Amino acid sequence: MREIQAIIAAANAEYRRFVASNPDRETRTAVSNAVKFLTADLTSAAALVASTQNRN
Repeated sequence: MREIQAIIAAANAEYRRFVASNPDRETRTAVSNAVKFLTADLTSAAALVASTQNRN
């Protein structure tokens, strides 16, 4: 689960770096949405892993 959290943290850090490069609004919005979806998917995966580990 730490690996998933590390991926989320890295994606958010790279997004902040990307925003600092002043991309156009449309590109920034598209990348923002992609990072949000990635974070949501990985958060769900982490929850699934945690619930599976708790059963064993």
